[in-house]
Amino acid sequence: MKPLRVALMQLSAGTDVDRNLAKVDELLGEVSDVDLVALPEVFSARGKHDDYVNSAEPIPGPATEHLSSIARRLDAWILAGSIIEESAEGIYNTSVLLDRTGAIAAQYRKIHLFEAVLDNGQVIKETDTYKAGDQPVLADIEGWKCGMSICYDLRFPEMYRHYALQDAHLLFVPANFTQRTGRDHWETLVRARAIENQCFVVAPDQCGTNPSTGVVSHGHSMVVGPWGEILCCAGDAERVITVELDPKEIAATRARIPVIEHRKLL
Repeated sequence: MKPLRVALMQLSAGTDVDRNLAKVDELLGEVSDVDLVALPEVFSARGKHDDYVNSAEPIPGPATEHLSSIARRLDAWILAGSIIEESAEGIYNTSVLLDRTGAIAAQYRKIHLFEAVLDNGQVIKETDTYKAGDQPVLADIEGWKCGMSICYDLRFPEMYRHYALQDAHLLFVPANFTQRTGRDHWETLVRARAIENQCFVVAPDQCGTNPSTGVVSHGHSMVVGPWGEILCCAGDAERVITVELDPKEIAATRARIPVIEHRKLL
């Protein structure tokens, strides 16, 4: 494997799909010489239940077509963090990976759907909007084996161990973590998934306030190395940060402490 140069986008999306896609174009305006661009969950439309129903689209569809043109322009892979997918079975929260030609290389439907009661009593229940996926997806980016996931999946370590046992090198966690849970858990969980599986973790997050719900997203998009070190972090505002991932770090970490080899089933 060659080193992978990653551009991580932190976005504050609203309900207007065209405006959100224009913001993606704007943020990527000065990006060049990258191998992968990673976008957060619900990058093309962030709102409430009705907004998601109204913005749902098939895959392939308008959002993937828009990103395909970006992939070709940048000659880079694109992780479409998640698109609200309209299908015959219902609506899914789906992550899509596009290759350098803009073709769909892999897609993953979110398995674990978020449910929580916020401090103000507001209930968030994704099962009211989405159907749950049922298949983990291990994608390949030019030799890099990449485990796909979305946001709330981060709290279920067995999913990432499944990928690690298939020799994953990189774990994707595009997210829309709330500020409250993000402040207490985001960094800890992202670093834990990297440490226990000795993989890079690429975790682009939403920031700012959801205009339909008033819920603030945490931001602090980050890339973490296989030793658990934070390689870059975006803070609170919209921005793109870049980092180069060296595959030699995976081998060095696994040689130092061969966790997978030592694993025993209890």
